[in-house]
Amino acid sequence: MIKKLRFYFLIAGVCISIHANSQDAISYQTPPKEIADLLLAKPTPGVSIDGKAEWILFSERNSYPSVEELAMPEYRIAGLRLNPNNYSPSRQNYINNFSLKNIKSNQTFQVTGLPSPLYAGNISWNPAENKIAFTNTTQKGVDLYVIDMATKKAMKINKAFLNVVLGSGLTWLNDNTIVYRTVTKPASAAPTKPLMPKGPTIQQNLGKAAPSATYQDLIKSPFDEQLFEFFATSQLVKNTAGVETPIGKPAIYQRVNISP
Repeated sequence: MIKKLRFYFLIAGVCISIHANSQDAISYQTPPKEIADLLLAKPTPGVSIDGKAEWILFSERNSYPSVEELAMPEYRIAGLRLNPNNYSPSRQNYINNFSLKNIKSNQTFQVTGLPSPLYAGNISWNPAENKIAFTNTTQKGVDLYVIDMATKKAMKINKAFLNVVLGSGLTWLNDNTIVYRTVTKPASAAPTKPLMPKGPTIQQNLGKAAPSATYQDLIKSPFDEQLFEFFATSQLVKNTAGVETPIGKPAIYQRVNISP
C-alpha cells in the first residue's frame, strides 16, 4: 500500500512539474498567416502636398502600436495621457517611413537620414516649402528633424529634447528658423507621490444639485497639480541653422503665435 502511495505521489509530482514548465514556456502566440496578413496590412499612406503642387510627401504608418509601445509607462493627468519618460503623449499612431514624389516627373524618392526605428509625427513645412520639420519619439525623449527638399535627406537639429505634452508647438519664423518647446528638467526629477497626503480632498456642492463632470483624468489632488506643472512646463527655443536660442523663461505654454 505504501509503495502504491509513493508511486501515485511520484506521478503527481511529475505532472505538476511538466505543467509548471509548460506554463513557463508560454510566449506570445501568432495567428495563421492569412489572418496576420489581413490585420497587419499597411494602411493607406498619409499625403501632404506643397502649395505649388510640385511635391507630395507620403507618410507610412503602422497598423497597430507595438507591444513595446503599449508597455510604456503612462500618467493620466488633467485630461492628458502622457509618457513620463519622454514628455510625449502615451498613445500615438506614429509614422514609420517618409518618401517624396515629384508630381511633374512622377518620380518617387526615398527620404534618407531617417532614424531607425522611426516614430515620427508633427509634420510642418517651412514658408518656402523647401524644408519639412517633423518630430521623432524615442524612449528617452523627442527629437526634431528637418528634411531638405534639395537633398531628400533628414537631419536632427535639436540639442535639448522637445516637450510635446501639450502638442508639438512647431512654428516656423522664416525659411531657416523654427520655434519649439524643450524639456526643462530630466524626467527622473519628477515629484514622487507622498506616502501620506498633507490634507483631505474636499468636494462640496453647497447643498444644491450639481452636474457631475464627465471629463476623464481630472486633477484631483495637490500631487496631481505638481505632476501637471512639472511635465507641462517647457522652455521656448528658436533654432536657426542648428543653433538654439532660449526665448523668455520656462512656463506652461499651450500655444505660440508669431506676429506678422
